[in-house]
Amino acid sequence: MSVRGTVMRMFRPTGPERLVAISVEPLGGSPGRVSLKVQRFFRRGKLTGTEAYGPFAEAELTGRIADLADDLAAEGFTRAGVRAMLDRLNSPSARKRALSALRLGWIGDRVAVDPLLDRAALEGTELSCVVESLGRLGDPTAAPLARAEAARKLLSRRRAGAEAVRALGDAAGMAEVTQRAVERLPQAMRDAWKAVDGSAFDEDALTDLEAVFALLDVKEQFLSLDSLYEIGGPLAVALVRRVLSVHADIHRPHRWRYTKSILRRSTLRDDGETFAVIARRVELLSRKPASTVAVVKSGLDGQSRQTRVFSTYTQRHVRKTAWRYLERLARYRPAKYTEVAAAVLAAFRPEDRELPRGSSDEWSRVYLYNRILRRFDGRLLFNPKNLTTTLRSAKSTIPLGPGVRTESFPSVWDSHPRPLLTLLASARVIEVQQFAHRSVTARHPELPRLATAKELVDMLTAVYPDTVELALQELDRRFDPLNPDWALLDVLMSDEREVIREHAVALLTRCSDQWTHDIERIVRFVGAPDALLRSTAASLVLAALPTADAWFRRELAERVLGILQGPEPAEGAHDGFARIARDGLSEELNAILGLDEILAMIDKGSTAAKVAGGSLLGSRPEAVELLGTERILAMAMSDIAAVRQSAHALLGASVARLKADPSMLFALTDCEWKDTRHFAFELLRGPVDVAALGLDGIVGLCDSNREDVQSFGREMALKHFDSLDSAELLQRLAEHPSPVIRRFAVDLAVAHLKEGFVALSRLEAFFRRALLDVLPDRREKRLVVEFLRDRGLRDERQAEVASRVLGEFVRTRGKADFELALDALVRLKLEYPQVESMLGAVA
Repeated sequence: MSVRGTVMRMFRPTGPERLVAISVEPLGGSPGRVSLKVQRFFRRGKLTGTEAYGPFAEAELTGRIADLADDLAAEGFTRAGVRAMLDRLNSPSARKRALSALRLGWIGDRVAVDPLLDRAALEGTELSCVVESLGRLGDPTAAPLARAEAARKLLSRRRAGAEAVRALGDAAGMAEVTQRAVERLPQAMRDAWKAVDGSAFDEDALTDLEAVFALLDVKEQFLSLDSLYEIGGPLAVALVRRVLSVHADIHRPHRWRYTKSILRRSTLRDDGETFAVIARRVELLSRKPASTVAVVKSGLDGQSRQTRVFSTYTQRHVRKTAWRYLERLARYRPAKYTEVAAAVLAAFRPEDRELPRGSSDEWSRVYLYNRILRRFDGRLLFNPKNLTTTLRSAKSTIPLGPGVRTESFPSVWDSHPRPLLTLLASARVIEVQQFAHRSVTARHPELPRLATAKELVDMLTAVYPDTVELALQELDRRFDPLNPDWALLDVLMSDEREVIREHAVALLTRCSDQWTHDIERIVRFVGAPDALLRSTAASLVLAALPTADAWFRRELAERVLGILQGPEPAEGAHDGFARIARDGLSEELNAILGLDEILAMIDKGSTAAKVAGGSLLGSRPEAVELLGTERILAMAMSDIAAVRQSAHALLGASVARLKADPSMLFALTDCEWKDTRHFAFELLRGPVDVAALGLDGIVGLCDSNREDVQSFGREMALKHFDSLDSAELLQRLAEHPSPVIRRFAVDLAVAHLKEGFVALSRLEAFFRRALLDVLPDRREKRLVVEFLRDRGLRDERQAEVASRVLGEFVRTRGKADFELALDALVRLKLEYPQVESMLGAVA
């Protein structure tokens, strides 16, 4: 995104040309290319000449401007304001000297280096400001002074020196600063810091440092943070940001002093994220009385005195100083302004809102938010005394018209819009999202093309729906299925958010033709951390394998085999590879592996290896002899489905052996796994005769506690009723504790008992048990009574059996049962008068 407009003005007191303006102009039709224009004036408005330089790549712009400034300085020109500030360095007022020194640092003209060094030699109270400015100017001649100040004990001077050393790029001086900062750390934190690598971010190391920080004494905690921030590096800065972002009491004694120090350091480094974390916390704490009185040590003179900590004056001063820093960035370092301002806006959270009261809205008391985003909102009134913003009237809630801009420094946002992507990706306040989205779509529609993969991914979870839509449009534009953006896909796949993973799955599917014939990418995608991604990738590979070349299938089989035979990093991590091996590469793997190797995978491998090994073993009928009955039986009861299926396949190919000894199948019928039980049922229904199990086997099936096994037992009992000892079968079933089995026994006897006296007489005890059951079933009882009545009416001998059972029954039952049985006895007596009956005794 091109920088444009005037970037520097320089003056000289004499000569035909006394004012020079350097401006940047984008080169039309050549994105990323710019030209420089130097305009010379005798005085403001009286142009004497114009020079053009370029075109240049935008990356070269800073260096080209610096070269032009050096050439103009050789002609006697200095940056605007430099001469006045140099004069004020000799003011009798220490305050004016300090402010002029700071302004010279911001202006950035190295002509001020020598005067600043001369002022530093006098060691006035403004020395820290002078050292900070020398650091901003970046002249190496200031390094000895910066090193000396960095060794001071007084916090303000030590901080100015250390940050100047860092800004000057003095490696040797920075090593000394780091060593002293480590020595200032409390012993526990020092030991923890030495145990980690501070030059690289590591989440585990950060967690360890947080744990040590939490155990430190209150007076040592924030001293540790300031010292670690002085050391710098990704790990130390990450710890400082994390602690400050969650620590609600940064305003307390022994904490606020070091928090202010970190805030000052962050402005000297232009560390927008750390600055934003502290600025947000100060804004929130300023909403309610938060000051305390304590005896603390001053950072200016080192004296301990009773001081009000985080007073209202301090709060307002810090907030105004924070905005003043942003204003100076906008004027002197505009590219940094949008970066830091975006970090501040992104730091605010929806929970930072307040309930509107009177003329105040949700953000009225958030000073920086209003200065950055709503400074020129005509609907609002700003109160400089308490730094609040109020609504002018009830009409102030009416939305602004299109094109109305309320943000500070709109031209700076236009010239340096790249941080708008930061807001789209990380802002959680919807008004901030709306500002960024409106700016991008209205003035920088090409900006989303510059978004990194991570920014694009974060935009997909934005709180503003239009931002999500913008990200999806860019994602669709950027992702070419024929030439995929693999880096973008990797970022999507590694994200933990579900909505992002869903997009990753969709893109992975769209470009499957580009990676399903690339072994390295297959391994990466099928081994992805997310289960959905693994499953999808495995399915896509299986769909592509039928058309793959033989050599590719064999190479993939070897690679998959190597993965399966290795350790599984986490449960389920190799599931996709097991699927590919089982469903797509079984032929190739069978050609590679011997039976012993397959068995080793089943015995010693991971769950995924067992799955793959089990599927391969099922196609090896010769394994039956090698494994033996007990081993196959154990496999059929394995908790791995594929292993059970392989055992089923082996048993299915050994029907002859099972016919000779069906006891194995009987054991499988009571297995805890439903698929194994049903496999055994099907064999016993088909090629293997369950009758070979005998009466004990069928009764054993009915005795099972599993309903499906009982059902199969009843099915087999019914099927083989005529070939079994029916009396013994029914007697044993009648003794079963389950009422379902007892009812089945009655139904079986009533429906399938052979004709004749012999068959009936053998079951006399069975029918008596059924009628005299302590917990009888009414339906069962009626069936027995009616059955005995009907069988008794067929001949005299059967009538004798029926009369004995029914007669005994009527003596023990209630009225309804009595009448039913009595009716049967009467009918039998009328049919066969000579048969002995209980009718007389009953009468």
